[in-house]
Amino acid sequence: MARTHGETGTGLEVKPAAAGSAPVSGLRIRLIGLPEEVLAGAEVLAEVFELVEVSQAYPCRGASRNVRAYVEARFKTPGT
Repeated sequence: MARTHGETGTGLEVKPAAAGSAPVSGLRIRLIGLPEEVLAGAEVLAEVFELVEVSQAYPCRGASRNVRAYVEARFKTPGT
């Protein structure tokens, strides 16, 4: 199936940062892979980290079927 620029092709939930919020202390992670791999990677990260922000999936350049998504994460505090 052909994909046009701007189509995400994944079920990643986009969690934008609140307007005017301070930068998050934590990790910034870029996931690159097929849409289902990026989604699975984000789900695994959510088991270990608190996902503060998850971007939409952007298509990679060229004829690649890969997408990339950006995650801001913090280590979970005990009990969360």
